[in-house]
Order: sequence, then C-alpha cells, then structure tokens
Amino acid sequence: MSTTLTAILWQSPQTLSEANLCGRPLWHWSLEAVRALRPQKILLVSDAKKPPAVEGVRPTSRKRLAAAIGGRPEHKVILLPAEIPCIRSRSLKRLLAACRSGPRCLSPSPEREGGAVFCGSAPVIKKALSRIARGDGMDGFLTHLQPRPAVRSQPEELLAVLTLADLAEAARVLRLRKCGELLAKGVLLDDPSTVQIDPNVRVGRGTRIHGWVVIEGESRIAGNCDIGSFSHIVDSEIGAGTTLLDHCFVRSSRVGKAAQLGPFAHIRPQSVIGAEAKVGNFVELKKTVLGRASKAPHLSYLGDAIIGKGVNVGAGTITCNYDGQFKHQTIVEDGAFIGSDVQLVAPIRIGRGAYVAAGSCIVEDVPAESLALARGRQVIKPGWAKDKQKKRRRSKKD
Repeated sequence: MSTTLTAILWQSPQTLSEANLCGRPLWHWSLEAVRALRPQKILLVSDAKKPPAVEGVRPTSRKRLAAAIGGRPEHKVILLPAEIPCIRSRSLKRLLAACRSGPRCLSPSPEREGGAVFCGSAPVIKKALSRIARGDGMDGFLTHLQPRPAVRSQPEELLAVLTLADLAEAARVLRLRKCGELLAKGVLLDDPSTVQIDPNVRVGRGTRIHGWVVIEGESRIAGNCDIGSFSHIVDSEIGAGTTLLDHCFVRSSRVGKAAQLGPFAHIRPQSVIGAEAKVGNFVELKKTVLGRASKAPHLSYLGDAIIGKGVNVGAGTITCNYDGQFKHQTIVEDGAFIGSDVQLVAPIRIGRGAYVAAGSCIVEDVPAESLALARGRQVIKPGWAKDKQKKRRRSKKD
C-alpha cells in the first residue's frame, strides 16, 4: 500500500480500554487491521497507556497531533476508532483505494454518507482538527469532516465496543469468522455454533473439532488431530495426529505427535507430553515431562516430574512434590514400571528399567533394574472370619 499513509486510532474515553478480547487488549484488533496497510506512522489518541511500537498522543495535544499528521496533499490519513475490533483490513484497503479520488468513509450502507472510519488527505484532516472544541472526542472530529459517498462494509465491522454486551458480541463475531476460515482450510468443525476458537489460533488441515470445544490464545493444533467435546485448550501446542478425548483441559503446555489424552485429563502449565504418550482418565500433570510412548492411564497426579521414555505409571500413582514449603522433583528414568497406588516422595529418582511394587511409598532412590517394595507384609489368619461370625451369632442369642 501507500508509503505516505498515517493511521490514527482514536480511543473514546467511554471505551472499555482495559478489556481483554479473545486473549488480546481491545485496541489490538483495530491496530492489526491497520498494520496490514503498512502505514508510515500509526498514532493512538488516548489517555490510556499506549501499546508498544505505536506513537501515543493525548487527546488534548492538538498541536502535536497536527504536526504528526503533516500537511502534504498527497499524504493520506486514515482515521478510525480504537474500539472497533471487528474491522477487516480488506475493508480498510478498499477505503484507501477509493480515497485517491477524494475523501471517503466506511458505512454498512452505500446510500449513507458519513461513518466512523474516514480516509482523506492530510490537509482535510488538519482542517477538521482545527475546528473541534477542546475536550471533544472523535465524534466531534467527524462532524467537521465533509460527508462523502460511502465505501460499503459489513455492519459488524463498525461495532464499537463500549459496554460488556458489545464486548461479548465482538467475541462472537471474531470467533464465528475464525470458524469460517478454518472450514475453508480443511478443518472439520462438527458444530461451529458451539465452538469457540480465538482468531490467533492455528489449526492444521484434517483436524476434527467436536462440539463445545474452546481453544484460546496462541494455541497451535497440528493436522489430523481429533479434539473431543468439552475440551479446553489455552496457549498450548498439540502435535499432529493427537487425540483429545472428551473433557480435557490443556493450558500452556506441549503435546507431541500421535499422543492420546483423556477423557477428563488435566494438563497444567509447563507440561510436555511426548509423542505416542498416553495420559488417561482423571490424570493431572503439572510442570511435568512425560516421555515418548510413556503412559499414565488412570487416576494419577504427576507434579514437578521428569518421566522418561516407555514408562508405565500405574493407576493411583502420585508424586508427593510439596513438603509444605518447597516443591521437589521426581525423576523416573526410561523403561521403569511404577505399580498402582504408589507414592513417590520427592526429591527422588527411579532408575532405568526399575520396578516399583503396587501400594509402595517410596522415599529413597531406586537403582536401575531393581525392584522396590515399601509396604507392610500381608498377614493371613485362617478361619478368622468364620470365628467372627460364630461370636456374632452367639452374642445375638444372649
């Protein structure tokens, strides 16, 4: 686009300036749409804290704003509210192209004149700026711009987010738009009306996303995955061919290729699940590495742990990582076998290929290729139950 373009984002004092929309500040979305035009300069007119890499101007600093705009007739200025997150860059590009024949504005109707997004030459903008009263916002600015034929835009593109209801509607628009993009790229969405996918999420071709899934932030889902219903993924990476069964929650973690999670798996931040690994029913990981082809199929808590390759973690196993004051690490080396209902009291290391017997509470390191047992010896008393029943019947007769 033009190298002689200045973009001005004007933030209304009534806007939800600190609001978060789909994982980003509200102004981020208008700013991203403007950046696609490759302007020479971007100004944010606001009393709030300015975003990085953007020049900030206070609404009362009219002289500074005028100086930043410049005055050459060939220099174009595009003016838009900072709180219209659904604006599309392609609409702004059409507006800029139309502006070559004179000032133009964006409107949902081609018959309407005037609008919240305006493009004109620098002298036109500076003249309007000189006429507005001190304290007027962008609305006052626009009243001094001459009405011109409108460039058509979709109504939702000009939605100004000034209330929480507006914020919810903008999120709905952005996420439905994202669903449409993914469908066009070969992602199967079973029910787009129930899926919530943030605009910055990436999903590979061939992935299937079932109903009632939420994917937020900067998440990356590779191709040919299967994401089960009611799963929730936040700022995480999911490798190709991985399956998430229903009701999985993954936050700020990485999952390798062809892994399987769930149902009801909880992956807390800073966890890494290796390729072909399995995290099963009601298993929770926190700041844990689970190696390639290792599995924790049932009812376990693994926190602050490094689990090697090919490890079996039996049902009910927990790492006792917290001593009441500090967190400690558990290390289980490649090929180890951890029986059911085991407590691993950190700090501790289980050696390569070692076995830990079911029901054990392990408080010391286990050497490689060893068997560790830490439980009371079983005692059997023959006839004990029969004698107990006789005593019970005798007491009832008495």
